[in-house]
Amino acid sequence: MLPNLKLSYYNFYIPHAERDLYIVYNSAANTMLQLDWETGSKLHYLNSAEIHHLPVETIEMLKRNKMIIPFQENELLNIRGRADDSRASLEKDSTLFLLFSPTNMCNMTCPYCYQGDKGAASQDAKRISKENISEIKSFFLERLNNPHSEPIKKVYIEWFGGEPLLHKQIIDELSEFILNEVDSRGLEYEGHIITNAYLLDEDTWSLLETHRIFNVQVTFDGNKELHDRIRRLISNKGSYEKILHNLTLLNNPQFNITIRINGDKDVFAVISDLFDDFAENKIWPHKSNQIGFHWAPKFYNFLGHNQEKNVYYTSYEYQKSREDFAKLRLTKYNQWAKSNNKKTKTLKQAYPTPAKFYCNTVESPNSFSLDSGAYIHKCYNTVNDKSKRIAHISEFKEHGEAYNEYKNFDKTNYPECSTCKVLPICEENCNMRFLSNAESKICTAWKFFMNERVISIYEQNFIEEDSLTSLEPTII
Repeated sequence: MLPNLKLSYYNFYIPHAERDLYIVYNSAANTMLQLDWETGSKLHYLNSAEIHHLPVETIEMLKRNKMIIPFQENELLNIRGRADDSRASLEKDSTLFLLFSPTNMCNMTCPYCYQGDKGAASQDAKRISKENISEIKSFFLERLNNPHSEPIKKVYIEWFGGEPLLHKQIIDELSEFILNEVDSRGLEYEGHIITNAYLLDEDTWSLLETHRIFNVQVTFDGNKELHDRIRRLISNKGSYEKILHNLTLLNNPQFNITIRINGDKDVFAVISDLFDDFAENKIWPHKSNQIGFHWAPKFYNFLGHNQEKNVYYTSYEYQKSREDFAKLRLTKYNQWAKSNNKKTKTLKQAYPTPAKFYCNTVESPNSFSLDSGAYIHKCYNTVNDKSKRIAHISEFKEHGEAYNEYKNFDKTNYPECSTCKVLPICEENCNMRFLSNAESKICTAWKFFMNERVISIYEQNFIEEDSLTSLEPTII
């Protein structure tokens, strides 16, 4: 073994037979390079004691790309340091995030809803009261005037539920107050709402526009038949046609719409019909510059389920379905583009990005989620769970024990993660899912499709026809 050197634990050796070369990727340094087939094959099967079998120039190149590292270097310790730095940076967060749940009531009875028990026995507030609205205004001013660390530069407001549009007057009053303060202080503002969109009529679009709530998430669960079976109103009436119609009312280019599809195997089987209905109603691809999609998984035994177990995804199956969903969406877009003399698109794989490790919403001391009783939570997914309340907004002084439950969690000590070679680029950063031991922890697609994705990135971006066997790195 060369003195004081070893191969990085986070190396991936990916044969690209069609190009007669190897691609080497290191997830810790986020570096990628190409080797000729012979050298790559040798490297693939060497251990650290055999580094000297490689040409000197190859060793030097691997060192520059941190694929060969000092023997004493503790890579996991370095990654833990990155996670700590990420956490520490949020202590100086200059964004004030407030999530409001105006009501824990909903006009739908979705069977899989993970927002907790909304039965009468669990409710102590159907909506935020006038007294609590006054307390919220005081709390907001206190956070602006006495921020945790850095002066507040941006205010990010999100409306959640229950169904927030059941109480539009609360959105109206609080938004007007917040925007007056934001504008008078010259702060940046961003408004979001998560809604089932059944009440998103013309007047409501205007309300959102007035209060600059330009980011809207709407959920569909498959085609009309399946959606109406799953996402039924309390009256037992279907909701598909009304929601579809409400989206046709979108006429302001400032809005950004995310169509969330709560996916399982039954939903995926009919998703093509949903795309066809969007096209027929000139929603998408016609407004593809405003409308995007989020294919979200439904997992068995995460805060409740009531469907057959075999329709739910495992983590691998979900990531595979994401790949298939992207391909189907591209096919539908290109069919429309060809029929309308528009430019077609190709599916491109993004280069991996370093892991964030933890959730900004949970980690930032300037982040607060408020339930319909005006109690503070650290995670918006718990706003219908009384046991996760930290304090009433009128009594809040500083984050305490409930907050520390999240802050003391170290993902890099989680056994399944600490040994994972894609930990440095992992996309799962939800503390809540780990702490609740939920089966919905989503292992990143890089864990399952590293070879396919790296080859795709290489083909898209780094190919050099005249030097396919070059030993120089293609990207650092």
